[in-house]
Amino acid sequence: MSHLKLTIEPIPAGSRLASLAKLLPSGQWSRIRHEVYRKAGSRCQICGHEGRLHCHELWQYNEETGHQWLQGFQTLCSDCHAAKHLLFTRDSHLRARLVEHFMRVNHLTREQAQEYVYAARQRQQNLNQRQWTINYGAYNWQMPPLAGLNQRQAFVKCMGSR
Repeated sequence: MSHLKLTIEPIPAGSRLASLAKLLPSGQWSRIRHEVYRKAGSRCQICGHEGRLHCHELWQYNEETGHQWLQGFQTLCSDCHAAKHLLFTRDSHLRARLVEHFMRVNHLTREQAQEYVYAARQRQQNLNQRQWTINYGAYNWQMPPLAGLNQRQAFVKCMGSR
């Protein structure tokens, strides 16, 4: 199903805190996301919705080398962004609503959607089998794969003082 407009993104368990949004000071992150919104015409880049928007980080994973790197950003509405992270949704009612959104955006049957979600879960399990070296792409930041949030924040502060 490579034709899908909206995809569900498996994220390795050890990389959930790798978000640039969590690492940068709020003013710096705000400048990045507002520029991303401006370039997207203040619309969701998947479904075209206007309104409350999110700046979603696009990550690439090389399963052979264990490297992940930040590819860029994407403007998403709340539903598309939550659907991207469907695998981490615990609430069954919310998960059902997000699957409906996923089906509607991609014009899928329930069976096709369930097959896709199952494959995404399998890929996430595969990604969880290894440690990842994180590279922030154009930001040129590399950190140990097991660094905690406090270590990452200290690293960002150190890099900012150079």
